[in-house]
Amino acid sequence: MRTRVMPKECLKSVTKEDWVDINRRPYVKGDTAWIPVKDGFFFDCILDKKKGYLGRGYHMAGDIAIFHGDVPDKKDLDELIRWENPSCILHIHSYEGVRRIPKINVLYGKPKEICLKENGCFFIFDPSKVMFAMGNREEKRRIAEIVKKGERIADMFAGIGYFTIPAAVSGADIHAMEINPDSFLFLKRNIEKNRVEENVISECGDCRDLLKGEYDRAFMGHFESYSMLPDILSHMKRNSTLHVHSINDISAKISKECKIAGFKPDISLHRVKKYAPHKWHVVQDVVLL
Repeated sequence: MRTRVMPKECLKSVTKEDWVDINRRPYVKGDTAWIPVKDGFFFDCILDKKKGYLGRGYHMAGDIAIFHGDVPDKKDLDELIRWENPSCILHIHSYEGVRRIPKINVLYGKPKEICLKENGCFFIFDPSKVMFAMGNREEKRRIAEIVKKGERIADMFAGIGYFTIPAAVSGADIHAMEINPDSFLFLKRNIEKNRVEENVISECGDCRDLLKGEYDRAFMGHFESYSMLPDILSHMKRNSTLHVHSINDISAKISKECKIAGFKPDISLHRVKKYAPHKWHVVQDVVLL
């Protein structure tokens, strides 16, 4: 690949230059960038073709690389550093307790805050301190498309705003509740960053103590949220909708609680992603008739 060598800080300023080959990715290492050059234009040097990634699976949050599952070995780390040149590599073993605090190992670099743009929304967070569900992107997009302007929505496990922000951008009015103080601080910043202050009322605490009034819709984005169905059902109206997240189908449990509360539930199931062998992260859309 023919390249021109420039400081990394020049990347954005040259992207529209007529000599830049936009069909190839620049190579960046440290503060230096090797920018692809079209045929017929001056170039500084030729880079060998980059070999494909040969390591185990990971995902990127900004320029931070994240491993789940078993701790990666040195070979996997070296391969990921070669391929992505991340600022930091984290191994997240699990998310603990009701506050969903990440249990982490820092394998390379230093954790930091990032700002991620997803489906047109901005999310500021530090993946070493709070949870961010990368695999829920399509579910967030789906929610943003189905909520209606002016709906009053309870987001019972708001986190940093995974569903609050897309729904508010779509014009809904959100009552966002989050029990983790760190997540709540990022939630407040993301509300401001996305300029949806007029659409969101946010509170830090246990959602069971914060629910008030009636809602047109409720987001229940925690795998144990079905245990709180009696709490939210007393605040729902006819023809309102619950979005209950779980591992595998729990429609029977949901139906039982809805009937006890005096509703006839119409339940449809949506798969979000594979969670583990024989386990799926699913969402039950529950229309309360």
